Amino acid sequence: MFDKPNQLIFYINVFLGTLGILTILLSDYIVIGLFLSISALLLIRDQYHQNKSAFTISHLEKILTIYDTKGRQATQTQKQTITTNHATNSELWFKNIHSAGTISNFKINGHPPVEQRDENGVTHISMKLSPELKTAETFDITLSYDCKNAFTKTQETLSHIIDIDTKLLRFVVELPEGRPIASARIFCRHGDEDEILASPTITEQKKIEADIKNPILGAEYCLQWDWPEADMLKKLSQFFGCTANKR
Repeated sequence: MFDKPNQLIFYINVFLGTLGILTILLSDYIVIGLFLSISALLLIRDQYHQNKSAFTISHLEKILTIYDTKGRQATQTQKQTITTNHATNSELWFKNIHSAGTISNFKINGHPPVEQRDENGVTHISMKLSPELKTAETFDITLSYDCKNAFTKTQETLSHIIDIDTKLLRFVVELPEGRPIASARIFCRHGDEDEILASPTITEQKKIEADIKNPILGAEYCLQWDWPEADMLKKLSQFFGCTANKR
């Protein structure tokens, strides 16, 4: 729950609280015991609040829509419900946006980002928050952007890095007619290891859906699918058709 320095402070507060309870139970110094117990409880509560991240995402849905069978034109839409944990938040960053092709036309709730940074092949964009936002206030945000020549391979991946505490991550991939899905899988990349998760749901060989509850902070979650090229499917169909006719 806390890093090492904060763990030490936490244990000291727990010790003070325990000492206060024992003072109440085993001595006549009830007022002192109450003071120690209440003070320790308030300090633990304040420490927990200070160590919470700036935001919590209760639900994040990442939708990829590919419009052509070549995988050249696509849109990614990211919908999230966010709760503020501190009243002093003035901006929100969307980090680690990347693509095998080119990405453009960033929109946050229909508006261009306030700031955009490109670093080592990834993009970070931000939006300003209303100064009237209060602690524990919840709001919805939709991020969208276009992808060009980003999903042209026979095996492709939609990924998301958990950089904000998230309760539910949902992937949706919508593919065009004429190039069906052969298989799909979802895995978690944390450190040097890849962990295979439960199989995603495939609908009519053109839509993939997957839900991940309580994803690990700092981990990358990947939805990967295989979809043979339309020309290859046609050639295979013709080949097997010719073979059957010869028989």
